[in-house]
Amino acid sequence: MKNYFLIQTIKKGIAIATWALIAMIFTHTLKAQPSLTSNNLGLNGGGIAYFSGSEAAFSNPANLMLPNRPGTLHLDIGQAALQINPILSSNTVSGQFTNFRNRYRPYIQKYVGINSSQRTTILDKHFGGQRLQANTPSRAEIMLGGIHWYRKDYAISIALRARLASRIITGRGWYDDSFIGQNNRTVRDFTLSQQQSELYELSFGYAQDFTFVNGLMPGLSKLYIGFAPKLIVAGPKLDARYHARYYDDGINAQANPFTSDFSLQSTGRFSDAIHAYMQSENPQEAIQNNFGSYHFEQSGYGLGFDFGLNYVIPLSDEGLSQRTEGIPKKSLRIALSLADIGVLRQTEQPLTIDTPGDTTIAQQQSPLNEMFIGSGGQYINHLHQAESLPNPLLSAEESSEEAYSTMLPTSVNAGILVDLSTVKFIGDLTLGLDNSAYTSKNLSVYLGMEARPFERIPLRMGTKLASNMPLQVGFSTGLETKYWDFTFGSQALIYPQSQQAALAGGAIGGLQFHF
Repeated sequence: MKNYFLIQTIKKGIAIATWALIAMIFTHTLKAQPSLTSNNLGLNGGGIAYFSGSEAAFSNPANLMLPNRPGTLHLDIGQAALQINPILSSNTVSGQFTNFRNRYRPYIQKYVGINSSQRTTILDKHFGGQRLQANTPSRAEIMLGGIHWYRKDYAISIALRARLASRIITGRGWYDDSFIGQNNRTVRDFTLSQQQSELYELSFGYAQDFTFVNGLMPGLSKLYIGFAPKLIVAGPKLDARYHARYYDDGINAQANPFTSDFSLQSTGRFSDAIHAYMQSENPQEAIQNNFGSYHFEQSGYGLGFDFGLNYVIPLSDEGLSQRTEGIPKKSLRIALSLADIGVLRQTEQPLTIDTPGDTTIAQQQSPLNEMFIGSGGQYINHLHQAESLPNPLLSAEESSEEAYSTMLPTSVNAGILVDLSTVKFIGDLTLGLDNSAYTSKNLSVYLGMEARPFERIPLRMGTKLASNMPLQVGFSTGLETKYWDFTFGSQALIYPQSQQAALAGGAIGGLQFHF
């Protein structure tokens, strides 16, 4: 009877996994990812059901009960990863790193000026197929340190990480003066949205098997549960969303109906620069006085937690005899997690501007001779240069300097892992509950695998399926010894329209020790 229930449980698990994979393949996706490390960079962001270690507390704390390395005490030091999809890619590693760094430098015109050839490249790569908007995110994450203590009945962890992200959506009109057909109308899109965030988090993770549910299930299958409350310090924030379009009414080629709406929330140096510009109308002066070399600046604080489940179904007849540290060597895992549940209170130089939608007749704005990369203060300067467009910063009728609260970039994540010991197949779904610097309300799909041609050298490969985005391909490897590991990874973008590829990310796993 027990074998019958075990077989039925395995069949149900495989059915769930199969339907999840089908959903992945046919889903249109964009961007969302709860954690960024050298390991999951190779899988292009996957690993909700797989990766343990200290970083699991930020993506799926239940995995703390499923260490993939021997030992009871695990120490992480200096893990770092970054990724970028720039508006104009470089062919070299140093050039892509410069593109990333320039996003967080003060605005300097010589770094963003473009010629006609570069303009054509931008249009081909980001606006092919008559697309109206380009989505160019960047992100970096540093695991400053973490300790993971695994016991037979429970696991705990303490981890400290820093992360920053910038999500930019730019309308085609900033680069091209042509009108594009859209829903039986022809439009020029001048969308300019930038969301930039900086968070420092101290997490306390706890996990154990779900004894009550496990007692109701026959066989060797187990359900693990974990949660990780965390303290958060927020750095300067910018969330500016300008939605603007010209419509061609066929009457006047020089002036067309123009609709726009604008909203902004900011803190810290972003608010100071905007206030300075609104008073002086001099963007260069506002930028020079408020953006310099990077320094830590607290702008808010918050509380949050991460929660996760992982259901493990053994796929081996040997059962317990095949277990290492209580984990089956061959298994099917089905995981679910809620990441970044909580609230941030923005208290330092808070600024809120909300301008309702409006329709006017406006003169045609010429494309600018700059690419928008989101460097410090460039948002102010970009709107200032568009002289034919209503400037939402200068025309704002009402603004507030009251402290405000925002939700953390919450995401819902599901993952499966088919673990065949030497080969692992991994798939993940991630959905952000709001559009933020870190998440998108569009569903994200990650597919990957890990193989071990040599026992101590894992090879991880993965891809990210994305609607209207370049194809992403990831790879990571490293060296795993009995007492320490070192990993590194990279990620590339392949642009279908231009058939070109560019490095999009890199990571160093630092050192992980096992005792």
